[in-house]
Amino acid sequence: MAEQMDFRLRKGLPTAIILFCCPAALSAAPPEISLSYDALYSDNIENVAVEEASDLENRFSLGINYQTDPGKCVASVDGGISHSIYSENTFDPETQVNGGLTGNCELARGLSWEVDNQIREVTRTSREADTPENRTRKNIFQTGPSYRWRLNPRDSVLFSARYENTELSDPEDVDSNTVNGSVFWNHLFAPDFSAGLSASVRDSELDTTEERRTRTLNIRFNKRWATTTVSGSVGVSEVETELGSTRREFDGFDGELNLTRDLDSSATVFLRASRELTDQTSDFDIRFDEFTFELTDISTQEVTTIETGLNKSFSNGDRLTLTAFANRSDFLESVEREDQSGLRAGYNRQISPLLSATGNARYEYLTFESDQSDDQILGLDLGLNYRASRTIDLAAGIGRTERTSDIRSQEYEENWVFLSIDYRFR
Repeated sequence: MAEQMDFRLRKGLPTAIILFCCPAALSAAPPEISLSYDALYSDNIENVAVEEASDLENRFSLGINYQTDPGKCVASVDGGISHSIYSENTFDPETQVNGGLTGNCELARGLSWEVDNQIREVTRTSREADTPENRTRKNIFQTGPSYRWRLNPRDSVLFSARYENTELSDPEDVDSNTVNGSVFWNHLFAPDFSAGLSASVRDSELDTTEERRTRTLNIRFNKRWATTTVSGSVGVSEVETELGSTRREFDGFDGELNLTRDLDSSATVFLRASRELTDQTSDFDIRFDEFTFELTDISTQEVTTIETGLNKSFSNGDRLTLTAFANRSDFLESVEREDQSGLRAGYNRQISPLLSATGNARYEYLTFESDQSDDQILGLDLGLNYRASRTIDLAAGIGRTERTSDIRSQEYEENWVFLSIDYRFR
């Protein structure tokens, strides 16, 4: 049911894009394809404070999951495409595409060419609710070669170059073209511990004709124990921006941390943290789902996010997930700062081999420094999942979301009911 409750953010990608990657895709096992119909009735479909309107959203979705067989060229695709129609025409019909494709071809010993394309429906601003009017499609395409030079059994150097194109579907949003080059020296200190030095230069040109150059130097590390894995980096970044005769420079701390620990055979805790000097054209909001770029502001930002949580499975088939997170955006070219923190909890109860029940709760606290306003969001949903056959799943749920704010126009209350049928081709 957890997947059903997140139906507005379902990931997807058109089936035809699989032909883009490599010929190996044509000889592997058939892709997993699913068709679904979702119906959502909301008593405040626009999430507004006044003049609330109810409507029924009818969503038709096509999903695909595919991975080629191992070989010199490999590819994978996971996602789907959906189309929504609103019975009362509250919003225009909309098509959403969410998903990703990755591909890699080994051209010679140590030399490979990589392709990565990620498409997401992202929120334009966290000041407003997640409705079609506050979403845009973000497409990030990356491609380029990598070469690993093994100096000896313990030392290696990885050279990589990337061309990157970021496009947003709304014409008023800023797109970019980027060339990125990096080199990473890695030393194997022990079979379970490695570390090294990385340097990169990233040149971006925005549609506004602004040019940005980002230089990063950091130390990377990776360590494994019997039940724990930790990896990350720490270093510094410098950003130069140039628009016409105006030139600015910013610098700051740069780092990342990833930690997972198995408490026992059924429970795992995790910690992810990152801090970067970046802008809205990067994939930071794709890597960290809870983070939102303010697409109305294209200035350089110092973004920080941290999330930690617990995944627990019980002997009777029940599952528990707990997540806490905090994000911060510092706009370096203004005094604006935005903070977001929150808690999410989900529980899946296996009532029978074919029937399960799910409950999800979330709380978010947002602060906007520019107008000294605070927002709070509280959400709760309950649902049922039923496996009608080997290929058909049925789901139903109810939920409520409430947002309070110092700014009246940002407040809303919404109650909704959800029904879904999903068919998987075998």
